[in-house]
Amino acid sequence: MEPFTSCSLLPSMTPTLRCSTGAFGDKHFPPTAAGTTGFLDTLPLVENAPPRPLVDARPLLAPERAALLDVLADLRDDEWAQRTACPAWSVHELAVHLVHDDLRRLSGQRDGHVGVGLPDASLDELALALDTANMQWVATVAPSLSPQLTRELLGWLAGPSEAHLVSLDPHHDGWSVTWAGPGPQPNWLDVAREFTERWVHQQQIREAVDRPGLLEQDYLEPVVSTFVHALPACLPTRPPGTEVQLRISAPFERDWTLRSDSSGWVFAAASSPPVAVVDMPASTFWRRAVRMVGHQGARDHARVDGDPDLVAAIVDIRSAIVRDRQHS
Repeated sequence: MEPFTSCSLLPSMTPTLRCSTGAFGDKHFPPTAAGTTGFLDTLPLVENAPPRPLVDARPLLAPERAALLDVLADLRDDEWAQRTACPAWSVHELAVHLVHDDLRRLSGQRDGHVGVGLPDASLDELALALDTANMQWVATVAPSLSPQLTRELLGWLAGPSEAHLVSLDPHHDGWSVTWAGPGPQPNWLDVAREFTERWVHQQQIREAVDRPGLLEQDYLEPVVSTFVHALPACLPTRPPGTEVQLRISAPFERDWTLRSDSSGWVFAAASSPPVAVVDMPASTFWRRAVRMVGHQGARDHARVDGDPDLVAAIVDIRSAIVRDRQHS
């Protein structure tokens, strides 16, 4: 089962880009065309994270929800009605969607309740089906829930949803995470994915009402480290032994190397010079991964070099069930 979409994007809708050129908040590099000589030549060989680095997001579930409840408690009526980067939804409707996510997770995964099925389809087809289901639920329920009751429901659901997620054996297979590849994924990745959805939606709410984001490294680094797990499914086939590298340069520094083998792409310690490198700020990376910024907007805030197709695939990472607009 697949519970996550970053925001509802119907065919005629495009995200409100609150992250246009110059507005990312982190330092950025001047644009560098893919294939420019000199960048790869000067990169040191980095011994980096172990293969498939685990992300434990469980300790972040409670503080993230508490921060959401705090910001919602402070909203005026007109702020609840503000439109968000999910273009179909206001702040209130996006909060109602989060209530739906909690209910669906508890009913479907904890209680084994069989709800509305979703197709076994491509990521774009799944995104459309999930968008439709989410839109229908919010359109039906939101008019009946006051903002105050919506916040109270999120507060009440925080306890049971956290208890359930924390109870899952992190190393056992759980729900699928479609953007990370076919088949079930370990619970730690599913829980981390759940945390990223909550965090992204909270960022969208905070931006809509001009409140500071939850951009401390304790939050931002696990989000980035979770989204990176979409890379193996994003990269085109290359001969075994080919290596690529993604680097996050601000506000913290992290890097990941992936190596191609007979089964596809896997995380690995660097052992040879990468044939493609993308280096970008964390704020650019996470916004691109959930399609809150377009391809060129992300390229404008990144340094890239090497194989143009591999560079484009890294920039076009998709770590949410959102319909793709690669070069928007």
